[in-house]
Amino acid sequence: VYVYFTSLMPRSGGDYVWLSRTLSPFLGFVVNVSLTYVFLTWVSVNFTFIPKVMGPALAYVAGIKAGWLASPSNLEVAVVVTILTAFYAALAIRGVRSMARFMFVCFILVWLGVLAMVVIMAFASHAGFIRSWNLHSGTGLSYTAVMAKAHELGFNVAGGIDWAATLYAMVYAFNMYTGFQWTGYFAGEIKNVRRTATISIFGALAASVTGYCVLAFLVYKFYGFKFFGSLVFLGFGPGSSHVSLPFAPYIPQLLKFLPVGVGVQIALVFTFILTVIWWTPAGFLLGTRNAFAWAFDRLVPEQVSNVSDRFHSPVVATIFIAVWVETLNLLNIYSNLAGWVLSIIWVLGASMAAVSFAAGWLPWHKPELHAQAPGWARRQFLGLPVITLAAIVSGASWVFVIWTAFSTGFGGSLALRPMLESAAVPILASLWYIGVRLYRRSQGLNLSRMFQEIPPE
Repeated sequence: VYVYFTSLMPRSGGDYVWLSRTLSPFLGFVVNVSLTYVFLTWVSVNFTFIPKVMGPALAYVAGIKAGWLASPSNLEVAVVVTILTAFYAALAIRGVRSMARFMFVCFILVWLGVLAMVVIMAFASHAGFIRSWNLHSGTGLSYTAVMAKAHELGFNVAGGIDWAATLYAMVYAFNMYTGFQWTGYFAGEIKNVRRTATISIFGALAASVTGYCVLAFLVYKFYGFKFFGSLVFLGFGPGSSHVSLPFAPYIPQLLKFLPVGVGVQIALVFTFILTVIWWTPAGFLLGTRNAFAWAFDRLVPEQVSNVSDRFHSPVVATIFIAVWVETLNLLNIYSNLAGWVLSIIWVLGASMAAVSFAAGWLPWHKPELHAQAPGWARRQFLGLPVITLAAIVSGASWVFVIWTAFSTGFGGSLALRPMLESAAVPILASLWYIGVRLYRRSQGLNLSRMFQEIPPE
């Protein structure tokens, strides 16, 4: 769906432009603001993830007892995330080339670390992990005791594949559906868009699937399938109320038990930190380009679309996004906004379903535009364009994910506060659009005419 739209309309703003020019300006704005909220929330979540999870992981692996690293206070976390927000805002202001160079260096370092971890885990023995755990975990529980305790508290490893549970688990995978398609949001600045979008989007999906499968296999091979599940049950599941572990059983903490020196273990923890640092510039870039598109259509003050003569970047839009991210940072730290993952997934799912519907309907709604689509999208199968069939699968998948999230209590039980928090963004976006439309009408500006034209690249 995103390859299709990116190829047809490579513009800053991505799905905002696509939906506003094909379905409805109102729907385009609400969906795009909602998706921007989701993506920036993940930027903020990852900022707080560094001091809250990666910092303690580094402390555990390195044997550092300092409280600011091993167990940072909310104020210390706030200082770190504010510095990160300011750094990325400054990087974004310096322009796309600076961001690209920074991301390229991080990309190389991350993949060197990932490949090193893959090699180490591939050749390491499970028996070696058991010895290391029994000697160095500091939990007071031996390898076998961990599994016995989890079983005693109700954990059980299923014998075969539970396909129903596997389908329900889609909600976890889809909640991370926030990166491969980002090319579409700044495609107006990319050369040879059709080729680049196809390679980057499909390539990112293929690489992610391969990477997740390989790394999951190696994790279970080295740590043990039953042990790993038992440890997670005791650390994060129902067992956590009965057992107090000295560390959170995330993968970075478990690097302590790899059969390599402490220096290598610490370097691998930094690799995990870099995985967060690496992709964040794209999140900032996405937000600024969406805001730029809103300003171009006069839905936010025109100054937001101003491009600096010195830096050749939208400075005002970047500052606006930085303030938005910092607000989310504070909400994440002091009100646990990110703790209600359900509030993110249903907004993401509803927005993605709307984009899927727009793609599926476009061949009939705007056939002249569809005629310019890539050949694969225009091909017919079972009497329907391939893009329509793809959109049906995409939309149905997202509807299923939303149903799963609400029916299983994924990410926290349903309650009034998180539901109000999650609904606030699309509601506010709706009210903002209506208010701006009325205001522009009072100025004699007809927004409907503006939305009849596709903006320039």
